[in-house]
Amino acid sequence: MHTTIHSALSGLHYACAGAVPLAASLSTIITINASQAPDERPAHRKIISNPVQLLIIATYIFETIIVVLGNGDAFGAENAHLVHLLLSALTWVTMYGLSITTTTSLRAMGGTSLCLELPLTVLFGISNAWTSSDIAAFVTQIIRNILAVVALLLASRQGSSNSSDRSETQPLFDDQAHTNGSYGGTTEIAKTKRSSISNGIDSDSNETDEDEDDEEVALIKQRRAELLKERGGWLGYLRDFKIFTPYIVPKNDYKVQLCYFACILCLIAGRALNVLMPAQLGKVADNLSGGEPPYRDLAIWLLLALAAHQPGIQLVETLAKIPIENFSYRGLTNAAFGHVMDLSMDFHSERDSAEVIRAIEQGHAITSLLSTLVLDIIPTSLDLLIALIYLSHRFNHFVAIALLAATIIFTAAEVLATSWNLNNRRAMAKASRQEAKVILQAVQGWQTVSFFNMFRYERHRFGQAVQDQLAAKQKWSIGDALVQAVVESLFPATFFVLACLVIHEIYTGRATPGDFVFLMQYWENLTWPISMLSHNCRFLMSDLVDAERLLHLLQVQPSIKDKDTAIDIHVKGRVEFENVRFAYESKQTTIHDLNLAVSPGQTMALVGETGAGKSSIMKLLLRLYDINEGRIMIDGHDIRDITLDSLRTAIGVVPQAPLLFNGTIHENLRYARLDATDAEIEAACRAAAIHDKITTFADGYETTVGEQGVKLSGGEIQRLAIARVFLKDPPILILDEATSAVDSLTEAAVQTALDRLRTGRTTLVIAHRLSTIVKADQILVIHDGSILEQGTHDDLLKRGGRYHKMWTSQTVAGSSS
Repeated sequence: MHTTIHSALSGLHYACAGAVPLAASLSTIITINASQAPDERPAHRKIISNPVQLLIIATYIFETIIVVLGNGDAFGAENAHLVHLLLSALTWVTMYGLSITTTTSLRAMGGTSLCLELPLTVLFGISNAWTSSDIAAFVTQIIRNILAVVALLLASRQGSSNSSDRSETQPLFDDQAHTNGSYGGTTEIAKTKRSSISNGIDSDSNETDEDEDDEEVALIKQRRAELLKERGGWLGYLRDFKIFTPYIVPKNDYKVQLCYFACILCLIAGRALNVLMPAQLGKVADNLSGGEPPYRDLAIWLLLALAAHQPGIQLVETLAKIPIENFSYRGLTNAAFGHVMDLSMDFHSERDSAEVIRAIEQGHAITSLLSTLVLDIIPTSLDLLIALIYLSHRFNHFVAIALLAATIIFTAAEVLATSWNLNNRRAMAKASRQEAKVILQAVQGWQTVSFFNMFRYERHRFGQAVQDQLAAKQKWSIGDALVQAVVESLFPATFFVLACLVIHEIYTGRATPGDFVFLMQYWENLTWPISMLSHNCRFLMSDLVDAERLLHLLQVQPSIKDKDTAIDIHVKGRVEFENVRFAYESKQTTIHDLNLAVSPGQTMALVGETGAGKSSIMKLLLRLYDINEGRIMIDGHDIRDITLDSLRTAIGVVPQAPLLFNGTIHENLRYARLDATDAEIEAACRAAAIHDKITTFADGYETTVGEQGVKLSGGEIQRLAIARVFLKDPPILILDEATSAVDSLTEAAVQTALDRLRTGRTTLVIAHRLSTIVKADQILVIHDGSILEQGTHDDLLKRGGRYHKMWTSQTVAGSSS
């Protein structure tokens, strides 16, 4: 009977040892996947429940002390009892210490403890002879059961209060929280938050000058929270990342597939060698203690060591990772760049170019995320799991529990200690950015600095920025040194505990001296993975933020794209607008019921005050935006039924502010037609009245124009832009103030060339200088997005309307000048 009860007690102890950690883990996973806050309890509930958890932890610790002191061989006779107490205590301490106890986990752990420990307490009460230690342990168990009941009651009350307080946790703009096609968190909530931060009224921060990086990360995290609610938790959220699968897992690249297979083999072999090497060294020690020469075992250890380190599997793994990383980075970066270039005007006009470039460059983040997860965190976790199982089998459960406790304590200490120094790190990063900002502003604004003779001020400003950066770095370095001192002290302390337990096993005859040598060697293999685990988790979250930037970018869909039935056409040049209405924003219409028609070979000029809608008409023709109502047709085809490629190939544009790339004149001109010959380029430049000027440059057509053409004058840039359109030779021309930056003599030469180019081509001209469009076949006076007047130059002058006033004003101004 006694044996049966003792067996039942041992079974219940082991059941508790496994059930409580399992309940805590599952409840935490459920909570995370449900996108609940890590601690969803109101503040007044925490005051009640936290002492209950502390008291439960105290009962486990007190009962452990009672069992150890009340039994001469506690590690043998009370093995199951101690395993139960230690694992349960460790679980409660972990949940409490990391502040991840939620209503769900409190119910799970409290209910599990009560269901298993209540019958255990009854059996314990009827199976003992009631020594003083037994009585103390029995009373402690009763108290713990009562506390478990209290925990369940608190969890029930907290659950009901959470449902009533749910409105406080709902987003203010919940109905606008999910805007399709948003990038980097630019939903309505994000825009509101951005506006609040810019006005210095962000209630979540005492710093009104929060830097852009912190704001961007905050917006990404906010979007992540919205998506978690929308997707129903982390599992649904992570499904979005399957968009990266084709760039990570190759289908037809057998070389990369082979490299993946090699990495998996190295991963498996490395885990095995981490155990075999210390075990082999333990055999060497046992042979020495037994008086046998250990040369053979030592040679085997040498082969294992060579295989485990850089000459062996580490070399294979390093070489195999190179093609994998190159494959992922190349595919992701090319895909992101191509995707951005395919996006529409509305995307590029609303996004900061630096933000977009930064997102494109995050291809390495996916590779780093994969590498950190698969080649660092998973192997480290496997090493720890194998170590727990192997140490428990080779020595006893308490060695494994000690290692598990040390790992949890070390990771928690690393996270907490780092958070203590987090403000110093942020201050250092902010000071470093400020130093770089001062340098950039001074260098970019060198001319302004020279004009105002502020060199002394800039030197002083930079010196102060350097001083602030060094002061912030010093504070962070001191804090980091103290953090590392605290964290690193845990390693020898952990080894001391493990060594004491193994020495006890050796002293009782359950282990050999070789086992101690095994522990020493094995500990060296575990030290690095344990120390890197928390670092890698932190890097993983950083890479996740970077990956989200790229993910959000790839999820944006272009608002302007080809229909499946779109066709390529050979353009002759007839352009028609029929009842076109367009608005950039729904509240303000830019174009009202516009009707116009231009036949091939005709020139139509659009004039009017700034903001009248002239440039918008040209953007609609290029289909940079889609109209809201009506039709725009070329040669009788709706431009929405024509491929963007054939549409934009048929149209040549000379913008008012042309952009030149930082290359040679040759390279900038050939951009219009990549197969153009040097003779064709020179002919285009002669037509644009710029060839003679180019020949005066020291390097001629190989002259570098500088960033955005900074080395050239405005008139030279304008004529190069005209030359590019000459070289493209399109059937439809758009001239947006094409001669605005040239002098009168050059204007006459350019106008002659433009007249020659217009022959047989449809030309639309936006002009403020009316003298350039007097020969136009049609002149449209645009006002508030509508056609106010229409006719030839002479007809409009005879009417005496707005065009006549504009002409008279310019003529009088020209005469007076």
